[in-house]
Amino acid sequence: MKKRSVRRRWYLVLLSIILPVIVLLSGGSGQDSSPSVPGEIVILWDSPMEACQAGERLSEADLELAILEHDGDYTLCSLAGNSMELSSMKPGSIERCISLLNETEGVLAAEPNYILQPLSITNDTCSDTQWALDNSGQYTHISGSSRGIISSTPDVDMDMPEAWSLYESLDVSPREVIVAVIDTGIDYKHPDLKEHMWKNPGEIPNDGIDNDGNGYVDDVYGWDYYNDDNTVCHYEYNSISKSYLHSRKDDDDHGTHVAGIIAAVQNNGIGIAGVASNTNVRLMSLKIHGGTDRRGTVADAIKAIRYAQNMGAQICNMSWGTSTYSESLELAMKESSMLFVCAAGNDGLNNDITPLYPASYDLDNIISVTFLDANGLMMPGSNYGLAVDIAAPGSEIYSTVVGGYGTMNGSSMAAPHVTGIAAILYSLDDHLYPDTVRRVITQNAKYFVETLNGGFVVERLNGFVACPGIPSAYLALEDRDELQTDTQAPALTFDVSYDQALLNVHLTPSDEGGSGIRTIRYSIGTRDTDFFCRGTEGIRIEDSVLSLNKAGTYTFYISDYAGNEAVFLYKVEDDEIPPDIEASYSVSGDYDTITISFRAYDEDSGVKQVKYLPGEHTTDDFRSSSSGTAVAVSTRGYGSFKVSDAETYTVYAADYRGNKRVYVLNVEIVRAERVVVEPGRRVLSPGSQCQILPILYPMDCTDKISFASSNPSVAGINSSGLVTALKPGKTIITVTTASGVKTTCIITVVS
Repeated sequence: MKKRSVRRRWYLVLLSIILPVIVLLSGGSGQDSSPSVPGEIVILWDSPMEACQAGERLSEADLELAILEHDGDYTLCSLAGNSMELSSMKPGSIERCISLLNETEGVLAAEPNYILQPLSITNDTCSDTQWALDNSGQYTHISGSSRGIISSTPDVDMDMPEAWSLYESLDVSPREVIVAVIDTGIDYKHPDLKEHMWKNPGEIPNDGIDNDGNGYVDDVYGWDYYNDDNTVCHYEYNSISKSYLHSRKDDDDHGTHVAGIIAAVQNNGIGIAGVASNTNVRLMSLKIHGGTDRRGTVADAIKAIRYAQNMGAQICNMSWGTSTYSESLELAMKESSMLFVCAAGNDGLNNDITPLYPASYDLDNIISVTFLDANGLMMPGSNYGLAVDIAAPGSEIYSTVVGGYGTMNGSSMAAPHVTGIAAILYSLDDHLYPDTVRRVITQNAKYFVETLNGGFVVERLNGFVACPGIPSAYLALEDRDELQTDTQAPALTFDVSYDQALLNVHLTPSDEGGSGIRTIRYSIGTRDTDFFCRGTEGIRIEDSVLSLNKAGTYTFYISDYAGNEAVFLYKVEDDEIPPDIEASYSVSGDYDTITISFRAYDEDSGVKQVKYLPGEHTTDDFRSSSSGTAVAVSTRGYGSFKVSDAETYTVYAADYRGNKRVYVLNVEIVRAERVVVEPGRRVLSPGSQCQILPILYPMDCTDKISFASSNPSVAGINSSGLVTALKPGKTIITVTTASGVKTTCIITVVS
């Protein structure tokens, strides 16, 4: 009797709790209610004897009840009067029968025989293995053909049923989200993946032509960089299973496993469901690892990143790593608008001390992910450190492999779980950017997940990862208002300066949208945004100054992390003005040397060279490097040279942009015949000054002039004729030309 009571209570709980919850747990399946077995009713009797008696009473009401089975508490019955099928019964017969049963003495409850699906989040056959999506306290572990039930900690999961239900309730039109999987290849024929495979819209399959002009022929699903072809996945026929599985020479299981975690088709009655399977997600296969050892290279990874960026991927999953720092790989990721979700490693090392790349690059568009098990515990192989953003499920993860399914472990499996959440968020808006998605995911981790030991996951992860919790798709979706968007393309302004032979274009970028400047590039001539292939083509500008050798029209490209982009045409004007030249000459006192002084200056590119030739010449006469005598020039353009003959000289100057000018100077020696100083007498007071300005005749006289004071203690005079009165008295200033002509001026100093 005690046993009967327990079973009855369980059945009542089953009716009142499990059945209503089925809608929630299968919210991603699209089913509104649980179906029932046609023509069958479940009856909860107070005793089996009453069941038989009730059967007789009900037959008197023209409804024959054939008791099919009973085990003491309830009986499964079907309407069998005159062998009528449910489809041939009158409308409402089953309802009237249930109503009559519920009015019958001894019947505790009567209702349709509802069909109960296994307690799984989707109708996919292996949904019960996916503890990472919904952890009820146990999950199925599959190894080969054997299956076993493993106990786990309830709620150590990513809240996927709740997230899917919330997502379905949102009034959104999901955008297509392209996720690049840079890994081994993906089994694009897999029945659980093929509906979510990305297909290049610009490529005609198998025609041997690069239809979209991106440099890859027939890249329908992506590209195989390891084999440098479009094969993407490599198959080998298995005679035992009579199916095509992974090739033993080039194993693509790893990338296929990652792909299934992200986007295996939901509720198709087979396999599993991917995290982002309720969205319009598309998997782009970029194979860089191959062979029996799954070897890959940084060079191929960079090519794959550029391909994914060019072809419009928003997210890139990288379930691999290297201990060797690569500046090229970091720069390629930094200049991408994609969110990179990277595996933190499986060596049990502290990434703060022993970095693993690309997960350890300090970039705003990276999420670094380590792995934990179904009890919220990091595994012995889990890398850790504050360089690791978060810990996600990565132990005993069942997912797709080439031609089937399999279990794998590690941060390689943790990363795609986070990638799937990111894909859900990206599907909400066209103008999200990596940093905002990264922050919403990491800041909405489940910090307080109760464990069987009474502790909390946060206590176990605290200090081991930057955000010590489990990523929650539901909490991230709830916090969707914190997702920032950027709809405004960045801008550029320009200014040009000259640095000798270089034309320096000074660029001032601005990004009012807020996602940040991602890359600036340029090309000669007039281009459109398509030419720059989302920032993967064109010449990259590293600094705010671009130094050019050639003037002309240039196109400048700028883009931000939200994918907004713009181009600006700018005509770089050349320096077309030749240098200015000023020149004069002076004759030595002995008439043996003539000094020609000049200033050659150019305010734009600057003076590159000054030369001279005797005689009158044009710029063409200085064309040869051996033509003319070079003259040193100061930074301000001053210089001089000496000659002995009085004749015509041509001074030549060229700037760094090739502009040229000549200055013709006619040098003559004209001796002075007379010198005059007016006035001839001057009165000064101590400390005052006056200038002696001699007039030479003839007016074109080339003589030098010297000055002398007869009494320097009264008044002195410098070489340019400036007199300074010192004390009362009188002195005579004598002015003498190089040819010996003299005159005087009397200076009287009075107190």
